Amino acid sequence: MRITHQLPNVFTAVRLVATVPLVRRIRSGRTGVGTAVGVAAWAATDWVDGQLARRMHWESVLGSALDPLADRAGIAAIAWSLARAGQLPRSVPITVLIVDITTALLTSKAAYRGQLRVSSVGKVRSAILFVALVAAAGPGKRGRLGRMPRALADLGAGLHVLAGVRYIRAARRGDTQER
Repeated sequence: MRITHQLPNVFTAVRLVATVPLVRRIRSGRTGVGTAVGVAAWAATDWVDGQLARRMHWESVLGSALDPLADRAGIAAIAWSLARAGQLPRSVPITVLIVDITTALLTSKAAYRGQLRVSSVGKVRSAILFVALVAAAGPGKRGRLGRMPRALADLGAGLHVLAGVRYIRAARRGDTQER
């Protein structure tokens, strides 16, 4: 396999590693345009690695394991940091963590065998949570727009529950079709 075939995995690894300085920045109280841009770039690598892997046929076992780990760990860590900073409700990272742990425990065998596929609910959920994290990390939130990050995060958390339930049901049924 050529080194270029590992490019999606490089983007995924960068996303995983980039979570740490983003969390440190948020925890130190430095939210604003720079942090929002950093979170947006972090989130964009999820789209980039997926597009590269699928379009160039560079899918790998490592990537299929590393990508959801980077997503779940990053979303949980950034959401928790934003909640601690008062930018998101604490219920969002708590919901994400509970669903992720439960889903991992109940679907790990099916996922390891490659029997689970990313669902459209899961994709929409991730996109909404990414937008919520970017908006929450951004500059001052006032007026009606100030409620947007929280509303999107709540919606994303609700979709996270739905996606988790659907993954668990699919794993239990042995259903490998996309939902």
